[in-house]
Amino acid sequence: MDLRHLHAFKAIAEEGSFVQAAERLQYAQSTITLQIQQLEEEMGVELFDRQRRKIQLTPAGEMLLVHAQHILNQVEQMRQDLVDLTEGESGTLRVGIIEPIGRLYLTDILRTFRARYPRIQLTIEVLSTIRTHEQLIAKQIDLGISTPPPMNVGLAFDPFMIQGMVLLLPHDHPLQAHDHISLSDLRDECLLLTHPPCAYRAAIEQAFMARGLPLVVGIEIGSLEIIKQAVQQGLGIALMPELAVRHAPSGTVVRVVEDWSLNLPVGLITRELPLPQGKAAQAFGALLRQALSATNRQQA
Repeated sequence: MDLRHLHAFKAIAEEGSFVQAAERLQYAQSTITLQIQQLEEEMGVELFDRQRRKIQLTPAGEMLLVHAQHILNQVEQMRQDLVDLTEGESGTLRVGIIEPIGRLYLTDILRTFRARYPRIQLTIEVLSTIRTHEQLIAKQIDLGISTPPPMNVGLAFDPFMIQGMVLLLPHDHPLQAHDHISLSDLRDECLLLTHPPCAYRAAIEQAFMARGLPLVVGIEIGSLEIIKQAVQQGLGIALMPELAVRHAPSGTVVRVVEDWSLNLPVGLITRELPLPQGKAAQAFGALLRQALSATNRQQA
């Protein structure tokens, strides 16, 4: 079996079009068509339903796609292993990381990683949770660090910590005088929130909805760091992950919302199928775990 045939078949299945698959692989359309004809002849089955307006896989095609993905990923893993063996750890690693984790741990991890793997071209994307999941699915990054992905999207989640949510207030806010703060105390407050569909935003919306409370969105801001600055300037209050306010800005106060206990797991996210990540991705995840463990020991 020619691996080029499997690459062509997989590209057509993913693009839903012979034309788009040919463009993606930089082949002539006639070449793609011939490769699929040869593959179907070799397998003895039809792989695509060509009678419909949009090309779809036949049941045999769906089964072959599962096997093709495993075969091609294993071939890439083999190539990466050979590169590691003959040249030392090299290549590229693309990591998507949510802002709180990146702000607290990324610099130390990068310093150690670069010392150990100087030949790895490392790309770091600071992303929202949703964008981390999307880019992993689209194969735009190799490793994600965020809250859990949705079920049944082909991603595997390995949790390494739990983070809660807290309330960040300006130092002179009236709620500072309250001995106890509940979600109902926030019903008329101007809340500074991240953009939907951020996991933190979704958790806050669900909490208010479950209690029948109105959610007054003051300003939507795409960065937790800028939200903290906005609270510092008295523009509103914010419910934020604990990690984001571990070093709260001056002029702000962190309080607990006593009737709302939300714990969001954070962990490493990869695709479920075997990937050609080599030692670099494993090392990056291990370094992150070490950084978290060291921080937890210091705080204990």
